[in-house]
Amino acid sequence: MKNTKDKKNQSSSGKMSDTLKDISKDFLSTALGQVNKTKEDISAKVTSEIISLIRKIDFIKEFSKFAEDHKFKISAEVEIIKKNK
Repeated sequence: MKNTKDKKNQSSSGKMSDTLKDISKDFLSTALGQVNKTKEDISAKVTSEIISLIRKIDFIKEFSKFAEDHKFKISAEVEIIKKNK
């Protein structure tokens, strides 16, 4: 009779363990899904803000300021070679 009780305890213990594993997997899956969604939301918001800031920049004005304090040196070398006929 003790054997039967042990088997029942082991059986219900195994079922409980399987149930806990399933619950843990579901919880982990849900948590990771939420983390991924949050990451995507943050990335979208940051991207949107950066684009907004870039659109506000007057590149001509900024380049003009840069050009006031810097010299530009451009060098070129040109070689003319006769074609062989």
